[in-house]
Amino acid sequence: MSGRLLGQDASVLAAAGADVGVLQEIEAWARRAVAVPGGTPIVDAHVHLGVDRDGHMLSAADLVADLDANAIDAAVAFPADEPGAGGDFRDANRRVIEAAAQYPGRIVPFCRLDPLRSPDAAMAEARDAGARGLKLHPVAQRFRPESAECIHVVRAATDLGWPVLFHAGFGARPLGPAFAGLIEAVPDCRIILAHGGRGDHRAVAAATAGHPGLLFDTSIASLPDLVTVPPERLAFGTDRPYGDYAQALHLVGTAARVAGWDAAAISAVLAGNLLRWIGPVAP
Repeated sequence: MSGRLLGQDASVLAAAGADVGVLQEIEAWARRAVAVPGGTPIVDAHVHLGVDRDGHMLSAADLVADLDANAIDAAVAFPADEPGAGGDFRDANRRVIEAAAQYPGRIVPFCRLDPLRSPDAAMAEARDAGARGLKLHPVAQRFRPESAECIHVVRAATDLGWPVLFHAGFGARPLGPAFAGLIEAVPDCRIILAHGGRGDHRAVAAATAGHPGLLFDTSIASLPDLVTVPPERLAFGTDRPYGDYAQALHLVGTAARVAGWDAAAISAVLAGNLLRWIGPVAP
């Protein structure tokens, strides 16, 4: 079967003068890599663009360079934690949508909102400018997923046909009952839970097991969590600039080996599951 491996090609990096220690790590990953059928797209479901409050940053140009270097077709991107003076992310959303227009077919723009700060106006502006989904961060913006305000914006996004990507892990409180309540209030929502729901994965997975419109992204997720989830409920992600492509691809490759995914399942995790929700990435 011709195709790619989930991981960098060490010989290419050696020619570029990469550090020997790094090459040894990459070679170890490559030996455990999983073959990807030729022509299989890879789409990253989780990228932050801009400058976060904690100093992490990523520009559109650097993201596209990362995609090219790692044979990634496209990425879903949304603002870093840059709410702006009004707290509504309108300027940051505009910058992400402009970046998507600058790199058509490589960046899929999601907007970011604070459900407590003028969400309707911000969502309408992002919709009209070309956003294709919504990112919500209950920890950074200090709201509860099952709150009336959050339910309101998830309902609005669902009415637009948008998936909603939630931060779920790393500082989040217990989330099983929270997302069960949200899904009960908006039963036709399509939710992507970041980081595999890390930290409360089992409770979230159990509480949402019967809901067809839920994916876990693999960004900085726990391997034991990923291998307990059917591959049709996973979407490849990195959390750039916090994560990186080598580690993210290695994690998915290892999960595929441990769980015994076939080629169709690997392709679904790398892009197919996400593309069913966002549609083609090319304009």
